[in-house]
Amino acid sequence: MSLPAFFEADGKKNPVFDAFRNVNHVSPEAIVDLDYNGSDSGAPCLQQISTNLGAMYKQMVSNATDPLSFFGGEFRAGDDPFGNGDPSIGSIEAGCHTAVHRWTGNPRMPNNEDMGNFYSAGYDPAFYVHHANVDRMWKVWKDLGIKGHTEPTDPDWLNASYVFYDENEELVRVYNKDCVQTENLKYDFELSPLPWLKNRPVAHTKPETTTKPVEKVKVPDVKFPIKLDKIQKVLVKRPAKNRSQSEKEKATEQLLIKGIKFNVSKFVKFDVFVNDQDDVPTSSASESEFAGSFAQLPHHHGGHKKLMTSAARFGLTELLEDIGAEDDEYILVTLVPKVGAEDLTIDEIKVELVPIV
Repeated sequence: MSLPAFFEADGKKNPVFDAFRNVNHVSPEAIVDLDYNGSDSGAPCLQQISTNLGAMYKQMVSNATDPLSFFGGEFRAGDDPFGNGDPSIGSIEAGCHTAVHRWTGNPRMPNNEDMGNFYSAGYDPAFYVHHANVDRMWKVWKDLGIKGHTEPTDPDWLNASYVFYDENEELVRVYNKDCVQTENLKYDFELSPLPWLKNRPVAHTKPETTTKPVEKVKVPDVKFPIKLDKIQKVLVKRPAKNRSQSEKEKATEQLLIKGIKFNVSKFVKFDVFVNDQDDVPTSSASESEFAGSFAQLPHHHGGHKKLMTSAARFGLTELLEDIGAEDDEYILVTLVPKVGAEDLTIDEIKVELVPIV
């Protein structure tokens, strides 16, 4: 769980060396933080590893139950990239993908170059290894054999195409439908252990020790849109409770945070907790109450403020099982701003049942 040593061997003589990396994170002894907030947590090694394993389980299983939650929301030709309110971000994209970018980038640079900013990330050779690993997660996610772990079948997605120059400097067009099976591309990923698969998060608070039902927790009345310049708590009604196993196999319960408006020139991150009754939630990614995070790399380096709208989804089916809250009519959602969320606003928070195909 560290930056491979070959990136730093022999210093500037190394063709994959990049001067704009976090000097505190280039050592093989530096354990990557997959819940990185922009500063080192100081967690002991074993605790950091536990957090990372929990984060990976969340992002590959609990929060990735269907194509919509794993890949992200639909975005079609002609859609406004800034104003469209429901292209929800994918579980890996919003989580460990962004965390590694910021963790690798140099905080001494004004825009966290190279890896920590959208415009400069490709200057670091680590970018290509990182994204090859993200692509591997796509293959791993499908190979888990879980119902719902399939690619989108919409023709708009299958026929989406991209133009590249090949090795002969000739333009070629590649379609999504040609890339969904790595074997057809004449390569595959080496099999490796998946320790996170056996690290399903556990409840921070034992269900039997919870002091009060969440319906009785005093929460200020909330009027949307809400501004995330402070911790926000919202009681959200569920569409159904005490679902049977057969019902869970037909539809996954998801928390949808919609209409997230933020300044794309800044790194933004907020954490989401469910039924954590502490004033300031302390659950980590290795604990069930931590639903996940929304994080976005900055997309500008000139200081120009530009608002983008997005959304985020978090799986609730396993989470509510783990904390013993399947009988609850409401859930308590707590949003904790971590970085750059002073001007971030949210239009809607709801729970919905998403069919598993």
